[in-house]
Amino acid sequence: MLKRFVRAFLAFVGIIVPGTLALLIAPPAHPEPVQPSGCERGLADVNANVAAMQARIKKLGMVAGPETCTAAQLYFLEVVKARAVAALCKSGADRERELGRLDADVEHINGGIAVGCL
Repeated sequence: MLKRFVRAFLAFVGIIVPGTLALLIAPPAHPEPVQPSGCERGLADVNANVAAMQARIKKLGMVAGPETCTAAQLYFLEVVKARAVAALCKSGADRERELGRLDADVEHINGGIAVGCL
């Protein structure tokens, strides 16, 4: 009876110990970050707003005036909103690329406002 118990115990340990060690040694799984709800819609909305403001700026052309300054300021605000949504909703290399592009746009627009809308 004791032999049978020892064999069963050793078989049990032989099954449990390797699996437990594998779990302890294996690196923890890193799940993909979950996008906050509404991200898909938010990204679509801000991209549409930025595109609409770009079209408005192009329509006004390079003519300096109060309407152009107002449009440039609104465009600046839309790009800043788009950057905030991208920072919240995107991840990885795509996020870094998008934020870099939007940061450059913000700087460029802000410079244009500083020069043309004094």
